[in-house]
Amino acid sequence: MFRRGDPLEDFIEWAIEGGCVFPAVVLPVVALFLSSIARALTRVTPENRRIGPGQVWLNLLPVFNLVWLPITVDRVAESIRAECEDRGLDDDGISYTRFAGLTWLTLLAFAVPALVLAGEVWCFAAVLVPLAAVFWFAYWAQLASYARRLKAAKYVPPADEGW
Repeated sequence: MFRRGDPLEDFIEWAIEGGCVFPAVVLPVVALFLSSIARALTRVTPENRRIGPGQVWLNLLPVFNLVWLPITVDRVAESIRAECEDRGLDDDGISYTRFAGLTWLTLLAFAVPALVLAGEVWCFAAVLVPLAAVFWFAYWAQLASYARRLKAAKYVPPADEGW
């Protein structure tokens, strides 16, 4: 029924192989990554959170995560910034994970269509995917660093200026 090199046969073979790899490798890594984001948010006081730790897990929903992941990255950065300001740990000119996170997502947004298309564009994706991976690891490392930093610096609420 299928000829050697038939695109449909190649796609079916790729889907079967990918169907085994995705749950075994990719899903645990994504779960660990999302767990790191949620952990960092638990170190932020509820008043400073722009997103709850439980809302991070919405990124497991296919298609919805295409919209929710950039929102997550932005709100996590804003939460960390607000917490650092409250604790006196803020630094001017720091993006609080926003730059690395949004750069990773932007590179990925250009790389995925380039991977799907054939021809010369595929070479473009061969550069973008490793670069996106570098920014993803940088984002993850920054999140872990802020989580450790916020855990080490215990929160002391400001003194009441009232009576």
